[in-house]
Formats: sequence, structure tokens, C-alpha cells
Amino acid sequence: MKFLYCGVAVLGMFIFSCQENQDGLFVANESNDSRFAGNRRMSQLLDSLNSAANFQTNYYLSGKRAEYLLRNKPSFNSGKEAISWHLKYAFELLNSGNAVGTVEVLQAFLKDFTGSDSEKMAIPAFKPLYELLAVAHLRHGEDENCVANHNSESCIVPLKGNAIHQRRSGSEQAMRLYGMLLEAYPDDVQIRWLFNIAAMTLGEFPQGVPEKYRIDLSALDVKNVTFLPLKNAASELGVDVKGLSGAGIIEDFNGDGFMDIFASSYGINDNVSLFFSDGEGGFIDMTDSARLRGITGGLNAKQADFNNDGFVDILLLRGAWLDEGGEWPNSLLRNNGDGTFSDVTFQAGMAGSFYPTETATWADVNNDGWVDVFIANENNSKNAHPCELFINNGDGTFTDKAKQWGMDGNFGYAKAANFADFNNDGWMDLFLDCLGQPNYLFMNRGKQPNGDIKFENIAAKAGVTLPNMSFPAIVVDFDHNGYPDILSTSFPLDRLDYVAQDVGEEILGIANKVEKTKLFLNQGNETFNEVSKSWNIDKMIYAMGFNAGDLNNDGWVDVYAGTGAFAFATLVPNRVFLNRQGKGFDEVTTLSGMGHLQKGHGIGFGDLDNDGDQDVYVTLGGAVEGDDAHNALFVNENEQNNWIRIDLMGKGNANTLGARVRVTAVMPSGVKQYFFHTVGDGGTFGSNSLSLEIGLGKAKAVDEIRIQWPGRAQEIFKNVGINSFWVCKEGTSKPLKKSNKKLYLNGVKGKNTCCK
Repeated sequence: MKFLYCGVAVLGMFIFSCQENQDGLFVANESNDSRFAGNRRMSQLLDSLNSAANFQTNYYLSGKRAEYLLRNKPSFNSGKEAISWHLKYAFELLNSGNAVGTVEVLQAFLKDFTGSDSEKMAIPAFKPLYELLAVAHLRHGEDENCVANHNSESCIVPLKGNAIHQRRSGSEQAMRLYGMLLEAYPDDVQIRWLFNIAAMTLGEFPQGVPEKYRIDLSALDVKNVTFLPLKNAASELGVDVKGLSGAGIIEDFNGDGFMDIFASSYGINDNVSLFFSDGEGGFIDMTDSARLRGITGGLNAKQADFNNDGFVDILLLRGAWLDEGGEWPNSLLRNNGDGTFSDVTFQAGMAGSFYPTETATWADVNNDGWVDVFIANENNSKNAHPCELFINNGDGTFTDKAKQWGMDGNFGYAKAANFADFNNDGWMDLFLDCLGQPNYLFMNRGKQPNGDIKFENIAAKAGVTLPNMSFPAIVVDFDHNGYPDILSTSFPLDRLDYVAQDVGEEILGIANKVEKTKLFLNQGNETFNEVSKSWNIDKMIYAMGFNAGDLNNDGWVDVYAGTGAFAFATLVPNRVFLNRQGKGFDEVTTLSGMGHLQKGHGIGFGDLDNDGDQDVYVTLGGAVEGDDAHNALFVNENEQNNWIRIDLMGKGNANTLGARVRVTAVMPSGVKQYFFHTVGDGGTFGSNSLSLEIGLGKAKAVDEIRIQWPGRAQEIFKNVGINSFWVCKEGTSKPLKKSNKKLYLNGVKGKNTCCK
């Protein structure tokens, strides 16, 4: 099948030539199309910035730092100096992706010292050298198996079947070294953890691990026999992009009723990827024909229809984690509705600042029907990168009102930004997670006599200033009381080299003082109740990616955490928590089929096969050149509960982001139960579909859908059937049933069907 994406066929007002690319897709001749002038300009700017990137300030450029260290290798005056330099050089070499070279450097250096490996590693000064050597072997095993010979089971705990390494030398050497290290340091939980992981990759767990050293990764799981594990079908479907940490969005970008996928990678030269559903169970790589070639980098992305034309646009965020090395522009990508995207950052007035940007959140802040965006930038004592609040002018341009409205302060490393109406007064408020300082809760007090919007920080009074080392956050109504709650994880910087130790201690029941995750339930009066322990979520999750959806369609919002930190020793599974009907969380990481060992980042929930349950796309990979991984797409087959899907359409395509929806479901007993949802993208990194995909549990009917349009009137829709798709259009009070085609997701190029 060939798709015609050119002005003559799609937009009669545009007349320009078309050409066929290598994939058989017809695309506009870019050189003659002024709509893509911004794409060309941004691509050239990014090329220039990429070329000028300084390895001293850009954490990503490990390879150049390794080269610099080798060129400037000093003469050593002591063994201590020699050890310090070789550790630093080998560390950068490993981060650059050269695990084999790391092994060779460390082995050659260690041979210069007398004694056996066991004798040397028992000396504390040599311990970090042997730990790094073991990690390099373990990574080499991953490179040869999980990365180079990737399959649907790779790196998912419990490791089994095709996840077992066929090329065994890397993990065998790692296991040998970890076993020896444990003889010298039997109480080191991180070494113990990695010893267990190495055994798992070889299919030698538990029998190959002495009982005194075993760690059962499933120990924290609640055995839930009614939950079916999801299957990673990314490789069969051709969407297993290989890259680093980045964005992951599930959204219907072309309005055909089928969900598409957008992904980015943190690598400065890594191009974004766009996949459209073909409506037949497969995906088409649209990156080139969408005019996104040359749009590179991006740790995060958030979608919204900023120009109210009915097509969802994308804001791509760059520069995070890099401090002064992260002074990069973001990209506002306008969806043209014909399969192409235009980079309109410059003409929209959003390219003036080059700041390291971690995240952003869209909402109609001033209730004028046009969606605005808050951009969270990273600050420290040396570099001021104020946050930005771009107010939509309604003509394709934005004006930064952050300073005028008191939102541009130095919020430190602002990591999570979430708009929500926390007090249900019709004005969108902002929760801001900050790493290393108290969090902020800015309540929107509405329009003042001078036309400005007034924000008031009530975080201390509301009781939501913790965790002190906050990173990602989720803002949803976990207990269905009609008010959004806050779930925030901790990311203590002084523990980033010891993530495996902290997670291992948690499983082993060893107490520590590491700051844990906090869950704040909204009491409806601008105060929150911290319930982390009673909800079984006071855990050391180390989440980077963090998002929420209903994995089993029971009507209660669950959580998926993409875990990790910078070091290669951070081999801990991404974690899954099921909401126990508003009373707590049950961990099901190993049961879920989603406990991926590679670092998790952008997470998007969305129904990719139109069967009523939410699938999950995850962007995997770390922050340095060599820490790449294949993205995952977890297909959901938990079809035991009922559901509805609702697309909201504002009058005149006015903004629907932030619309609050109350579904009244009739349960088998005849009792009515409320389910509260808000139109939004979910958590901090990655984005859910803006369609409302709502689980209903065992409900036998829907009595009504009550919609509070953002900043506008409330409306009630009746006669909505279950297990079907609906459109609720503002001002009609009459739901429209939408035909949907259930897909059987297929592999690409004639492969067999992979999933129902």
C-alpha cells in the first residue's frame, strides 16, 4: 500500500511537487515547501550545536572524554594516583560503549600488581577496579545478547527462554568475579545483587547461586492470578527503536481512529521516530515522510493541540541533565494533518531561550479556550535557567508570562511539572517536583483585575513539599474521590552508584534511611494526606520514567515505573504496581511481563489494538553513548473487565485538556460507582493518549458521563454503552458512537500475527 502525502492530494490550497522516497511513500518536495522552513532551520541549528558540544560539560560525550584522558595520561607518583586515573578512564570508556576495551584496560593494569585476583580484590583500594571490571563483562554480555541479538523476551525478569544469553562469556566472567568479590565482601548487597543478575542471564538462577547469596526478585510481588502478563511485541512490530533515554508518546496523530507512536532519544545525534498505525495491525515508519529527519535529541516530549485545528502537536524538550552543557532549544512540532509536521518553534516565539529542559505540561491556564504550556528548566547556584510559562495568543504564537505571573523563579532542578485542578474551582493549578529543594504547589487564583493570572504556592500548607530529592511525579485521582492526588518518587543523588544495593536491601528486608516514594491523597480542601506506607508504596523506586494507566480495566489507575540511574551497575527491573481498588498498591513486577532490566524512561499508555485495554510503549536506555537499548511495546491481553473509550471534542475544537470526567457505572449489585478521570498525558516522562480509555471492572452499564469542560460549563451525556467507543462533543449532550476496528497486531514484512 502506498500513501499519498503531498499538497495536491491532501490540501488543495497547496500546490507543490511530490516525489517517492525509498519506502514507496510520496512526500512533499521539501525544498519548495515553505511549511518546512522551520524544520530546515532547526536541523541546521542542531547540527551546529552538536558539532560544538563540549565534552567537558556534556555528560553524553563519554567517548571524547575517554580520548582526552588517554591523550593526557599523566606520569603517576603513586599507586593511588594510578588507580584513580585508570578508574576514571575505564569508566568513560565503558560509558562510551566500549565494554571490551574497558576489560582490556583494567586487566592490563591489574597485571602490573603482584598477587592473585582474590588477593588483590581483598585490598579495599582495588575493590572498585574489580567491580568496574565485572560490570564491563556484564555489559559486554548485554551488548552481545540483549542489544545485538534482541528479541521479545530480552532483559525481562524473570529471565527465561530467549532471554537467556546465547553468547555466555561476558556473564560467565562477570559471575566469576562477583563470586570472588563476595568471598571478600560477603555483606556487600550490590555485589550480591549483580551476582544474581549475572546468574539469571545464564539460566543459572537459583541453582548456580549459593543460598546465602540469593536474592529473590519476586519476593515483593503479590501473587495475583487474575492478571495476565503483557507481551513485548516491539521487535515483531518494528517499533523497537534502539537508543538512549527519551520520550515515548502513544497518540492518534492522523485522526484515523488508530493509535500511533512517537519516540525520541537523548543522544544529540539521535533522530526522533514516528510510527503510524496502518489500520491492519502493523506500523509504518513515517519519520522521513513526516519531515522529521534532522529533528534530533530530546529527553522528553509532550503533546497537545495548541492551534485548535483538531490535530495533536508535539513539544520536544532538550538539554536536561547537562547543566551549562544543555543550553539547547526545544522544538514545537505542528501537526499539519496530512502526515507531516512543521517545526514552528521560531515563528511561535518559543526559541528565544536555550535552557536545559526536563519536562513540560500543557493546560489552558487563563481559560480562553487555547492551551498554554509551562516548561520546567534546570537551575543551580551557578546557572540560572528560569522556568517559562508560554501563554497561547490564539494565532500560532506564544508569550512568556512566567516572570509577570510569578512562575519564573529558581526552582532548582525542576523535574516534574503537572497541571491539574486540585481544588475543582475551574482553574488549572501546577504541581512542581524539585530535586534538592521543597516541591511547589501553585494554586491558580484566577484572573485578576489587571488581566493577569495569580498563582499562590501552598505546598507547605498543603503538606506536599516532600520528597526532598523528588524526580518524576504522577498526578491522577487514585482513590476516586473526585480530586487529583500526587505520587512522587525520590532520586537521591548521593545514592546513584548504589541503586542495586538499595533495591536489593528492600527485597531482603534490610532497613536503610534512603528517602522513599511519597503518595499524597487530596482531601478536597487544599490539603493532602500522606499515605505511602498504608498504600504499600513507600519504596525506593529510583524512577525516571513514571506514568499511570489501568492495566487490568478494573477502573482503578495503576502505575508503571521506569527505573534506573546513570551507572551501568543500575540493573534493576522497571516496576509495576496495581491499584487495589483505591486502598493500596500491589506490586506485580515479575508477574507483569514488564519488569525490563534496561533503564526505563518515556512511558505511554494507550490502546494500540482497539480491544479496550491499554498497551504500554516504553523508551529504554541510559544517558551516555554506550547505554543504548531497544524500546519495548507491551501488548495487553487482560480482557476480563468491561470498558469504554471516550474522545472529547470541544466546541469549535476548543481545548479539552484538563476536562474532568465522572463516569457513573452500574455494578452487578445495582449499586452505582463513580470513576473520575481527567484528559491529560499522565505522568512526567512519556505521554498517554489523550483519549479517555476507562476501565469499568464488572460494571454492567454506564448510567451517565458528566463532563466539566475546562473553564467552561458542565454537561451530562446519557445512553453510553459499555465496551465501545464514543465521541462527546461539547454543546450537544448527545454521545456519538464511533465505529472501531479491533486489530490483531502483526509483525512487519509478512511475519505472523503476534498478539490478539
